Amino acid sequence: MLRLRFVAFACFAVAAAAAQEPESLAVGVDRLLRAAKEDAPGAVVLVARGDTVLHQKAYGCADLERRVPLQPKSVFDIGSTSKQFTAACLLLLQQEGKLALRDAAKKHIAELPTCCAGVTLRHLMLHTSGIPDYIGLMAGGEHKHDVEDKTTPDDALQAIAKVAQLEFAAGTKWAYSNSNYFLLSLVVERASGVSLAEFAQQRIFGPLGMASTHVHVDCTQLVPDRAFSFTRAAKGGWRWSFSNWEQAGDGAVMTTVADLHKWSRNFTTGQVGGDALRAAMGEPGTLDDGSKIDYGAGLVFLDLEGTPAISHSGAWASYRAELLRVPSADLVVVCLCNRDDLDPAGMARKIARLVLPAKKQ
Repeated sequence: MLRLRFVAFACFAVAAAAAQEPESLAVGVDRLLRAAKEDAPGAVVLVARGDTVLHQKAYGCADLERRVPLQPKSVFDIGSTSKQFTAACLLLLQQEGKLALRDAAKKHIAELPTCCAGVTLRHLMLHTSGIPDYIGLMAGGEHKHDVEDKTTPDDALQAIAKVAQLEFAAGTKWAYSNSNYFLLSLVVERASGVSLAEFAQQRIFGPLGMASTHVHVDCTQLVPDRAFSFTRAAKGGWRWSFSNWEQAGDGAVMTTVADLHKWSRNFTTGQVGGDALRAAMGEPGTLDDGSKIDYGAGLVFLDLEGTPAISHSGAWASYRAELLRVPSADLVVVCLCNRDDLDPAGMARKIARLVLPAKKQ
């Protein structure tokens, strides 16, 4: 792996203008990000209520080798936070009558093994398929691919095609597996006639003005304003962390905090997909017997100290991401990190508590 020498220098935190930023919020976020010092990788945070940005600030460095500071416009790989976009693409195609969630997955992906005969698109979307995670299959299989190796969608599909038995009968349990959303990327491609990257650009990113967002399916593609990701080096300092895997659907979206705010507003405005998409993505799913789960269309439904919230975190290479929404307060918290020792999910929840009214005892 390429290693970067650690260099001490000042990468100044860059803050964007915020509308009526509460002092307690700014102080609280600064305290949470105190680990993101001027000479280290860090994070970009955005907090908004409706269209109003309450706090937007960058902490630390985007590129240690070239002394580039993080900025609010820095672009991050958001890992599994990408899954909600894949789910949205699937649901848009269902609106057009090009597929149905009840469809057998093998109807769209004939390469799936016989054991997947009972798996539907709905099972894939809800992580109730029982298909093992392709990342584990590829990392532990005969080829033992490392995250830095060049791998393609065909490599992942071939690994899944060799599965002899599901981990459980489809629809009977919930178990997070990246295979589900990788397979959905193929479903979107085959049902629409264009790649997931093209479909998402045409139907979501373009219409919402998410100009700094794309599905990153070519590991050699240059990305303006990219924040590189870093992990601690064994002998001190930092080393660059990267991936050359080119699968999409389960991850691969690269974006900014501002663009994720634009996407979050769609859950209120319905600009893309209308009320049908908002409704389809607004409720948690169930197992086949009707038992409720806390996962829906690429989203996790949770309780934030008595207040319903919706989120999804992401982790790939050393990127870490969290997009948290509190619908009742019209609140959005986005935290994107380029180091793997920060906890954006935990930070986002703490930040939300700084804004939400205190619960009466």
